[in-house]
Amino acid sequence: MLGAPSLEFTRVDHDEPHLRRRRKILTEHPEIRKLHGYDPKEGWTALVVLAAHLGLGLAVQFYPAIYFNHWAGFLFLAYSVGAVFNHWLGQVIHEGSHNLLARRPWQNRLLSYLVNLPMIFPIAETFRRYHIDHHTMLGIEGEDTDLPFAIENKIIGNNRALKFIWLFFYALVYSVRGAFFVKPMNRWEWLNLATQTAFTVSWIAFIGWQSALFYLVSLIFGHSLHPVAAHFIHEHYIFHPGQETYSYYGPLNRVTFNVGYHVEHHDFMNVPGSRLPELHRIAAEHYQPLKSHRSWTWVLWHFIWDKRMGPHQRMVRSRAAHDTARRNLRAQSLA
Repeated sequence: MLGAPSLEFTRVDHDEPHLRRRRKILTEHPEIRKLHGYDPKEGWTALVVLAAHLGLGLAVQFYPAIYFNHWAGFLFLAYSVGAVFNHWLGQVIHEGSHNLLARRPWQNRLLSYLVNLPMIFPIAETFRRYHIDHHTMLGIEGEDTDLPFAIENKIIGNNRALKFIWLFFYALVYSVRGAFFVKPMNRWEWLNLATQTAFTVSWIAFIGWQSALFYLVSLIFGHSLHPVAAHFIHEHYIFHPGQETYSYYGPLNRVTFNVGYHVEHHDFMNVPGSRLPELHRIAAEHYQPLKSHRSWTWVLWHFIWDKRMGPHQRMVRSRAAHDTARRNLRAQSLA
């Protein structure tokens, strides 16, 4: 008889795999360097999605027939359309944090602040400030902002109902987790806070609270139990022993700036999402053998119902193990 599944992290003594693979791929395919840099089409797409989401909020406020003037229709519209727009704008902020939307960092900041407006809370600058740590400190306890805390493993475990609740409130969970990494706010975060507060207060005062509530519900849905939010789970939770990062190659990449190409993104952070499929094509011999996903809905279902899955299904390493492995890699490069 099999024993109960372990609820502990998978601890490893090596560094994350992306730097090594990036060096190998660039040696074999130096033409990939041509994919580096920003893509202005992403910036223009961001403005179109922003306009659509703002327009939808106005329609909710002034034309309640759009949701049949009923709370069920309101929730359905928020889940089916508002959540997709909201999450798409969140991926704009992600691209902006890597300066992939426009030529100058301040232009990326500006676009991020703009798309942040219908998201109620000021997240653009804070995400920009802390996100790169997730790449450089992947899996390092106490330094990777994406890694669940041990108490999450203890409380949630592999209980299906608790995993459902954990995922439903994932935006809140992520925010609370991030609070433990907070440093004193810099001037850009204060600017983001000021512009966001001014917009939200003005919108409620001059447009109305119904549309603001619609944006809030869309935010919650778009970053919780929704197919477009399943990448929070598919990216680094262990679905196959020995593999730390996974990609998703399904149709919802079209409304998320190809965030599903996550192995490729970690390998090449300076390649915009619009060019990640081309990166995958060029270096297919490195990416096709890896386990990947075809359905984000399946990812959520599997994570909840499989008793082996839970917040604990992550690879973790100590900072010492990470640094030692990196020193060895540098020594090999100089040899």
